[in-house]
Amino acid sequence: MNILRRTALAVSVIVLSSALPQFAFAAPADLSVPAGVSAVADPGPVPVDDFVRPDVPPRHIESEYTYVDQPLAGTIKTTLVTVKLADKTVEETNAAVPMAAAQASLSAASAYWSTQTVGRVNMSLIKAETARPSAARSTQSPNEIVDIVSRELGWTQTSYTALVMYIPGAYLTNGAAGMAFSNGSVGGRIIMPQNGRLSTPVLTHEFGHALGLDHANSLQCGSGISDVAPGPYGGFADSSCSIKTYGDNLDVMGISHYDFMPAIGAPFWEMGRFGNGNEIADAGTVTATKSLTLKPWAGTGAARAAKFTDPKSGEVYYLELRAPVGYDVGKAIGGNRGVKISQQGSGNSSILLPPSTFPISGNYSSTQAWQAGTTFKTHAGTKVTIDSVSDTSATVTLRPPGAPGIGAIDAVELQRDSSAVKLVVRGWAYDGAKPAESSDVHVYLKTPDGVERSYAVPANQPRPDVNSVMQVTGQHGYSKTFDVTAAGPYRVCVYAMGSVENTYLGCRTVTAEASPPPLGVLDSFSYAVESGKGVLKARGWAFDAGASSASIPVHIYLSGPSGQSAHALTANGSRPDVNSVFSISGAHGFSLSTPVTQGGRYTACAYGLFVAPLSQGNSFLGCKEILLPATPAPAGFVDSVSLRKVDTKAYLSVSGWTADLGSPLASIPVHVYVTSPDGSVKGQAFTADRPRADVNSALGITGNHGFEPSVEIQGAGTYRVCAYGIPVSLLAEGNSLLGCRSINVPATPAPVGSFDSLVVESGAAGSVLVSKGWAYDPAFTSASIPVHAYLTAPDGAVSAVAFTADVPRPDVNKVMGIPGNHGYTVSVPLAQRGKYTLCTWGLAVSSLSAGVTQLGCRAINY
Repeated sequence: MNILRRTALAVSVIVLSSALPQFAFAAPADLSVPAGVSAVADPGPVPVDDFVRPDVPPRHIESEYTYVDQPLAGTIKTTLVTVKLADKTVEETNAAVPMAAAQASLSAASAYWSTQTVGRVNMSLIKAETARPSAARSTQSPNEIVDIVSRELGWTQTSYTALVMYIPGAYLTNGAAGMAFSNGSVGGRIIMPQNGRLSTPVLTHEFGHALGLDHANSLQCGSGISDVAPGPYGGFADSSCSIKTYGDNLDVMGISHYDFMPAIGAPFWEMGRFGNGNEIADAGTVTATKSLTLKPWAGTGAARAAKFTDPKSGEVYYLELRAPVGYDVGKAIGGNRGVKISQQGSGNSSILLPPSTFPISGNYSSTQAWQAGTTFKTHAGTKVTIDSVSDTSATVTLRPPGAPGIGAIDAVELQRDSSAVKLVVRGWAYDGAKPAESSDVHVYLKTPDGVERSYAVPANQPRPDVNSVMQVTGQHGYSKTFDVTAAGPYRVCVYAMGSVENTYLGCRTVTAEASPPPLGVLDSFSYAVESGKGVLKARGWAFDAGASSASIPVHIYLSGPSGQSAHALTANGSRPDVNSVFSISGAHGFSLSTPVTQGGRYTACAYGLFVAPLSQGNSFLGCKEILLPATPAPAGFVDSVSLRKVDTKAYLSVSGWTADLGSPLASIPVHVYVTSPDGSVKGQAFTADRPRADVNSALGITGNHGFEPSVEIQGAGTYRVCAYGIPVSLLAEGNSLLGCRSINVPATPAPVGSFDSLVVESGAAGSVLVSKGWAYDPAFTSASIPVHAYLTAPDGAVSAVAFTADVPRPDVNKVMGIPGNHGYTVSVPLAQRGKYTLCTWGLAVSSLSAGVTQLGCRAINY
C-alpha cells in the first residue's frame, strides 16, 4: 500500500465520541486526577488537527519515513506553565488547571516515553510557573494563544526543549484536547486545556509529535478489504478506500483513551528508532512459506514483533501481538487482543490494516486485531495466517503469492445397488505453481447428522481431456467414494491444494433418499400334529422393495402360557402368487414349525427385516392368535409302600395306579423318587402297565394302569417315596403328583462271631501267624460272611487281609442252631521279630445290617 505513504494526511482527532461510554477502569497512580478536579465531558466528534508542523528544514537529511537521523537520545527540558488568560481570574485558572495535576501528567508522559525508548528519552521539568498572566484570551485560537504566551515568556524552540502550557476550558477552541507545534527538531510547544482523565494520554500523544511522529491512522474501505493497491492520480485501486485519521486506537498516536496509553506501534518504533533496534525481527522478502512466533509487543525483549516484505509490491508490513501486557492492559482485550498488522504511512504516520475496513461510526473500534484461524492477504497476494493467539505468544505463517490451485468438481453423485449406497466425488485439480506434478484436493463431507470430516485425496488419475484443454502434463484426476449409511443430505466441498495458495472449487449437496420398509403378511397361525407330536405353524411372505430379489430375514415372536420365544428364519420359500402380484422375482415365503406340549393361548407376531441400504426400517407383518384346549393332568394314587427283602437285598415296593384321561387306553410313565435317610434322592422311571380292574370300573376306562415297582435301598432308616404320573397326551396340563408315603425300615443285627486263637507256626518255609475263629450274619444264617483281619507289625506297619468265614464249624452250628459254614483260619507270614497285634472284624451281608462287628484282638511275641 505504498500509496498510503504518499497520500496519508498528518491530522487526527484527539477527541472522544460522545456516544462512547466512559470506561470504569481504575486510573494508574501516574494518571491520577487531583481531588476536586472533575473529568471533562465527552466532546462532540469534530475532527481537528492536533499537530501543526512546518516544513522540514532544507538541510535535513531526507528519508522516506522519518526525519529522525539517529536513534533518539536525551532529555527534553520542559517548561510547564498554567496560563491565566486575560478573560480569566487567578482563581478560575488554578481551579481548572492545578499545577500538581499538570506535573503528574508530565511525569507519566516521561515514564511512558522512557519505556518506549529503553530509557534513552525522557522529559524533565526545568521550570514551572503557576497562573502566568497573559494578554491572550480564551476566545482566541490555539495558534494565537501559543504564539502570544511564547513571546511573553521569551521562549524559542531548540533541540530537546519543550514548552507545555495549560489554559482553562474543557477543550481548546477548535475542539481539540491538545495540540503540538514543532519546528522540525525534537521538542516543541504543547497547549493543553484544563486537567481531566484525558490529560495524561493526550499529553503523552503530543510528546510523540514532539519526537517527530505523526498519527496512527487506519485504512477504511467501503468494500471492507484489508489491503489495497495504489490507483491512478495518487488514489487507491479501490475507489471506496480512504484513510481514517486517528483510526488506530491500539496506538498512543491514534485516538486517545480515557486513562490508558497503549504501546507505540512497530512502524513508529522504526521511524523513531526506538528501543535497542532488535525488537522487530525482519522476516525479509517472503519467497517461501515460513513460520514466526510473536511475543506481546507491550512487553520486553528482542524479536517480539516481526516485519516482512511483499515479494511483488515491495511493501513492508509489521506484525505485533497486542495482548493485555504492560501499557496494553485494559485496551488489548476482546477483538483488540490478537495480531495487529500495519504499515508505515506518509509524513511519519502509520496505517492500521484491520480484519474489516468497513467504515465505523465514532472513533473507536474493538476489532482491530487479527484472531487465530484468520488470514490476512496483501493486495499483491502474500498471506499471513494467524495460527494461534494467547496472552504470551502468537504464531503466524507467511506464504508468498503465486499461482493458486486449479481444478473443478465434475460430479457428486449417489450410486445405489441392492446391497449398498455409495457417494462418489470426481473431478480434476493441479497446483498452478507446479502444473506437471500431481497434487491433492481436500474434500469436506458433511453427513446428515451434521458432522463434517475432511479427507485428503490425491489428484493422480489420468485425465487426458484436462491435459489437452489446460495445456498441462501429468495426471490430475481425482475420485473418492464414501459409504452412505444414512438417508438425508450430504454436502461436499472441495479445495484444490496449491503450494502457494489453495482454491475453493465449490460445494455440492445431494440427498440420499431412504427406501421403504419391507412388505409382507403373516398369513396364518395354526396347530397340527406331526409324527405324533403337536406343533405350532406360522406361514407368510415378506420382501424388501429396495432389494426385491433378495430373500430377507423374518423374526417371529411366540407368546404362550410358559413365556415368550424368538425365532429367526429367512423368507426363502416359493411364493409365485407374491411375485406375480408385485412383479418381482426371487423366493419370499416363510414358514415356522415349532413343538408345543402345553395348552393355552398362543400369539405369533412377525417382522420383516430390511436388507436394502438406507431402508426406513423393519416392518411389522402382523400378529395372529390361537387357543389350544388343554387336557387335564393324569389321575392316580399311591396305594402303599412296603419293605420287601430278597436274599441279602432290601427293596421298597410302591403300589398304585395312574391314567391320562386324554389318552385313556395308554399305560403312561410313572416316575418314583425315593429320599433316603441321608437326604439323597434317587429317581426311577416305570410304566403303569399292570391290570387294575377296580380303576377301570371306577373311571369307566380300559387298559392297564396299575404300577408296583420295587426300588432297591441300602441301610435302615426312614424313607420317603413320591410318585408322579407323566401324561402322554399332546396338550396335557402337566405331570401329576400321585402321592407321597414315608416308611421306617428297621436295621438287622450286626454279625456275631469270635476270635478263638492266635499262634505262631514255624516250618521250612518260615514262620506264620495263624488266627482261628468264626462269624455269621444273624439276618442270613446260612450265608458265609466276609471277615477282615488287620495286623500291626513290630515296626508299626499295618496290613490288611480279607477272607470269608466259610470253614465248617459244626460246634458253632450246634450251639447257635444255624446252618452253613462260618469258621475261618487265616495265616499271615512273619518277616521280623517282635510284638504283633491282630484284630478281626465280621462284615454283614444284609443290606439293612446295623453295622460290622469286631470279633476280637490278640497280641503275640515272635
